[in-house]
Amino acid sequence: MREKRPTVRDIAQDAGVSIATVSRFLNQDYSAMSDATKRRINEVVTERGYVNQKARAERTVAVVIPTLTDPFFAMTVETVSDDLTAAGFSVQLCLTHDSLEEEQRIIRSLLIPAVGGIVYMSTVTSKENCYEMLKAKGKPFVVLDSYLSEYNVPALAFSNGVYGMYNVTKSLLELGHRRIAYLSGLRYGMFENHRYQGYVNALLDAGIAVNPKLARFLGFSMADGISAFRDLRASGEAFTAVICESDQLAAGVYRVCAQEGVSIPGDLSVVGFNNSVVAEMLAPPLTSMDQRMDLLSEKAVRMLQQQINGESLTNRVEKIEPMLVARDSIRSLLTAPERT
Repeated sequence: MREKRPTVRDIAQDAGVSIATVSRFLNQDYSAMSDATKRRINEVVTERGYVNQKARAERTVAVVIPTLTDPFFAMTVETVSDDLTAAGFSVQLCLTHDSLEEEQRIIRSLLIPAVGGIVYMSTVTSKENCYEMLKAKGKPFVVLDSYLSEYNVPALAFSNGVYGMYNVTKSLLELGHRRIAYLSGLRYGMFENHRYQGYVNALLDAGIAVNPKLARFLGFSMADGISAFRDLRASGEAFTAVICESDQLAAGVYRVCAQEGVSIPGDLSVVGFNNSVVAEMLAPPLTSMDQRMDLLSEKAVRMLQQQINGESLTNRVEKIEPMLVARDSIRSLLTAPERT
């Protein structure tokens, strides 16, 4: 005789809670539910082998991301989607177009039982965010390498930009560069842990004063790179290398250099950030900092699964150290010792 499948009533009875509480748990509505209650219900569900048919049919995770026009974000979506699919989820892609209002509208629309969780990546340059809205509804979510990386979220996976930019700058210093320009998409001081701080720290540790006239804060696109680099060259400030906070910015630098007869790396060393497909397409291939999205995505999906399965996460932070991928866009200014 086949064993009878457990019901919601059975789960409630074994866990010592009401049927309504179990129903809320199964619909991933954890608001006003204690961690102890969630753990107890989850243990009973696992022990009894209860199959939540509704959850099985609605294992959907939304990936909220700014755009697909930037190759880095396209690569991110592909990596995260592959990991979510491998974990048994279907993926709903939501584009915010770098708009806080659109981001808020999308997040509100996702606060339904049919969406099991959210992978949230924001580039909105504002300290406003949707975190409190998500937490108030008990919706499982993970913040992925976002500029809104305050530690007031259940789970955060991000690439350590300060560490990465420090090492980029240090690498150029070790090659003899002393006047290093910097192109960014964010205003200096907007957020703590900004990558620019890594650049500043490396210069100061080398005993070099930071020249604010060598920095430009505009945007992350190729067009932004063109505008920022032209403005930098028009300033009359001398520099032998430029660090860009995205490969798209670096592509803008390449465009201006090609138009104005500046040789890379002969006259100027250029470094990007993201190690997107753009880095390999440029000529010469661009040295760039790889944020290791494969590891970030793996950790983000794991933390989201834990929340969806009823585990409570509080300020869980997974920090990945990026890795410099050296190509042909930088050169040494050090004079090789004469052979005897």
